Order: sequence, then C-alpha cells, then structure tokens
Amino acid sequence: MRITISIFAIAASLNALAFYSDLWLEKRAEMDVVAARLRESYVKCVEAMKTPAENVAVPFENWPDGSVKSSLTAEKAQFFMEDGLIWGEGVVVRQFDEKGSETANLEAENCVVDRNTRMGWVEGKAKLKYGKTTVDGEKIFFSLPDEYIKIYSNVEIHSSDLKMEGVKL
Repeated sequence: MRITISIFAIAASLNALAFYSDLWLEKRAEMDVVAARLRESYVKCVEAMKTPAENVAVPFENWPDGSVKSSLTAEKAQFFMEDGLIWGEGVVVRQFDEKGSETANLEAENCVVDRNTRMGWVEGKAKLKYGKTTVDGEKIFFSLPDEYIKIYSNVEIHSSDLKMEGVKL
C-alpha cells in the first residue's frame, strides 16, 4: 500500500509540474516576444530623442483608493506618446502594496517602459530589489503586472532569505 501511494504521489506531482511547466514555457515565449519588441523600441527611442525632460515622476497604476501601486522616476526622460513609451536615464521603477510600503524597486542606468503594459527593457545595468533578494545584471526585460524579470547578461543574485540548512555544496 505504501509503495502504491508513493508511486501515485510521484505521478501526481509530475503531472502537476508538467501542467505548470507548460504554462510557464508558454508565458515565457510570450515574454520573449515582448522583450524583443521593447529592445527594438529602445533603439528607436534613442535615435528619435530630442529634448528629454529632467527629474520626471510618473505613476503607472493606482490602487482602488487612489494610492500609487507602481511608479517611475527618472533623472532624464522623454515621452513618446504615439507609442505609449517612456525612455529614461537614471530610472527607478517602484511597486507598492495597498498600505503604501514598497514591495519592489528597480534601478536602471537607462531603459524604455511601455506605459500601457507596464513592461520595460533596460539596455544598461540595473538592480532589482524584491523582498530580501537583490538581482543585478545588464540587458533586462521586466513586467510589473506579472512580477517577472529576465536578465540577459552579467547576472548576480543576493538573498538573505534562503534557507541553506542541510545543503551540501
């Protein structure tokens, strides 16, 4: 009986993982398409830039009570209204919970953000803080609604929240 239950549990676990992995791979493929579009948009924005504004602050999304859910600040920024894009330099993208506490913080040398989808492409270096985890890298795609980030180059991950007891390296 014990072996049958264990085999059943393993089979059920594998089916659950297969289901979720299929969804994850599908979503990842969609994100890769968006990342490529934003990367191309970044280049076009840099070519089209004329007079960026300084010290810009833009809320992206609000909670039902009107408080800010996500925002962008930039040392320099230019808006491309026809595409819904913001190019920025010295950018900080923040996400807040309903109580107003910061839950995520992305600092980027330069990036382009789509105001409609709240997704962006960082061409240079960036650092993301999420809880007790910090991720550094270059050439980064991020999605605020999906709480998703993909780093294409020079990745470093630091976390003080990992439980490493019993792990042998």
